[in-house]
Order: sequence, then C-alpha cells, then structure tokens
Amino acid sequence: MMNPHITQNYKRSTHPTSLPLNKLFKANFPLSIKESVNDFKYRNNPLKFQNDLLSLLPFYPNPDKLGRSSEVLKIFIDDENYINEFVIYPANYDESHYLKYKHLILVHGYGGGLGFFYKNFNQILQNENWIIHSIDLLGYGCSSRPTFTAQNLSEVESWFHDSFQKWLTLKNLHLFPENNLVVAHSMGAYLMATYGILQNPSFAKKILMISPGAVLKHRKQIFVPKYFAKLWEQNISPFTLVRKSGPLGSKLVSMWSSRRFANLPKIERQALHRYAYGIFQSKGSGEYMLNFLLAPGADARHPLIERGLHKLKCDMLWCYGKDDWMDKKGGELASSIINNLTKSNKSSVLEIDDSGHHIYLDNIKEFNRLLLNEMEKF
Repeated sequence: MMNPHITQNYKRSTHPTSLPLNKLFKANFPLSIKESVNDFKYRNNPLKFQNDLLSLLPFYPNPDKLGRSSEVLKIFIDDENYINEFVIYPANYDESHYLKYKHLILVHGYGGGLGFFYKNFNQILQNENWIIHSIDLLGYGCSSRPTFTAQNLSEVESWFHDSFQKWLTLKNLHLFPENNLVVAHSMGAYLMATYGILQNPSFAKKILMISPGAVLKHRKQIFVPKYFAKLWEQNISPFTLVRKSGPLGSKLVSMWSSRRFANLPKIERQALHRYAYGIFQSKGSGEYMLNFLLAPGADARHPLIERGLHKLKCDMLWCYGKDDWMDKKGGELASSIINNLTKSNKSSVLEIDDSGHHIYLDNIKEFNRLLLNEMEKF
C-alpha cells in the first residue's frame, strides 16, 4: 500500500534556463497564503527552520539510543563573521581523541545550505571512526551574511577560500589532512577544488566532486532567453524574487519545494520547505559570486579544467547523475588531465543511475551507499 504522506510529483532539477517565462506564471504555488504569512513571521530567524528540520533526526538535539550525538556550532572566523556547522559524532565518541577520527566534510552548492543533506546524515553515520561536519559557506545558509564586496575573480575566490581555511584551522582539520574526506556539490565542488589548487593542495585525502559546476564551457550552444540573461547579469536571482515577495515569499518557494521534496514523508517535506524558504529569503551575500564564475546559461567563465587541477595532491572522484544537466565530459577531461600530468590513476568518474544534478536527493539510497563505500575503504 502506498504511503499516504508520499506524493508522486517529484521532479529533478533542470537546466536554469529551461523554464520559459509563460510557464513560470502558470506554475503551481501550493502553499496557502495563511501558511506563507505564518512563515514570514520567522523571516529573521532561519535558525528556527534549521533546528526544526534537524530535530527530525534521531540524534538531534539529544543523543539517540545508539549513542550518536550532534550539535550546531557557530565557528567565528573573525570578530563578526562565522561559519554555521552541523557536526555529528559517532557512538562512543571520545573528545580527547578528536584528531584520531576520520572526518567527512559536506559542502553544499550554489544557493544551498547544510540542511539539504538532511536525508544523508542518518544513513552515513554508521562507522564509529568517523565524525561528520556539514557547513554553510560564508554568505550562505545560516552562516553570517556580510556585504559582498568582491569585484573580480581573485577577490571572489578569496572570500570563500579564506573563510574555509579559517574554519578548517579552527577545527584543527588542517593538522591531519590525510583523515579528511571532502564531499562537495555543484559550485561548492568548484570552490573546494580551486581552494586546493590556490591555497592548500593537500587539505584532504580525497574529494568527491558531486555534479561539479563550471568545469568546462558548454560544448553546444544553449538558448538563453533575453530576459533571463539580463536578470543574470544584474545579479537578480530567484532569491531576489523571494525577498521582494514579502509575506508571499514562502508560497513562491513552494513552487520549487513541492516538486523537489515530493517523494519525502509530509513532515520532512514541510520542514525542508520552511528551511529552504528561511535561507532563500535571508540577506543576499555569497550568492552574488555567481555572475563572476558563470555566464548567463551557467556557462563557465573560468573553466576548472584550465585552473591547474594537477596541482591537487588528493584523489578525486567526479560523480554525475545519469540525467545530470552538468556535462560528464568535464569530469572525464579533468581526470584525463590529472592522471596524465601526475602519471597516476588518482582521478576517476562515476555515473549514478536514476538521478540528475541533485544526486543526494534524486537517488538518496545510491548516494548514501556511495559515501559509505568511500568511508569504508578510506
């Protein structure tokens, strides 16, 4: 019998230019106005929505019967700014042996936040030798959102690289990089790779590049509507529209969330929707990096394959969904470059069935299996 809390309207994400304007205005916004107005009351407290979501996990805010525990931390990187982190400790965790554990670091993509890995946390915390760190990049999620002042590529990358480096150091994860496994999605993967290239080639033993963005330029022309290109160049994003919608912002987000989380039980669906609304409507900050790295139509301005990937000392696995709108050829070319220049087999490519760009949500079971396998053989 079908679970009554699960709907059959799940849709994978599509290329960001694939939704015509006429379809946008005909879209379904299922959240009621009353619910949207109620969510608006908490617009200045996205941590509430994050807490409500994480509280659905068996080990937050209190340990579960297996002894697993977790906490949300503000890791201050200077006097004003901080990185929001959700850290999960295994059963029988011994704080005095912190540096002897292996550390899985999860990094979200453009516009995202640590809560989008909600369906992965519980399943991948099976090994008592691992600690999981899921972070919001500076200017995203529930991390602080300083005014974005970067004016060129170097300043954009320093914005993210320097803050990540500070977090890594404050967590003492720079001391034994051979214990670090980094899993980064989309633009987060691009930032982790360039961080390694430019600042710290040995910051991890391995990076899993999950549907990475900006790896190579489009191999075939993609139609970009004029209105879309104009908005893109002016840094006007869907997040801008959510903020401008006031009390109707949550209802606007429901057009997206009702499809993206449709296969989940109702309580999880609702919590993820409110979490998404909470971070989408927060002050614009890190999101303004997009136009520096991608041209309208999500075409790479500074392709990762031209940035010196062979300088990375870590192993790499490039993961794509079978129906991904990211081009798997990027990972194949990147691996070829790395392996040829380093005379090794340290980089490889993997395709995951029944998934698109958001592999961790499109095929939760296979994504979790992938992580568990990587942790097991680490």
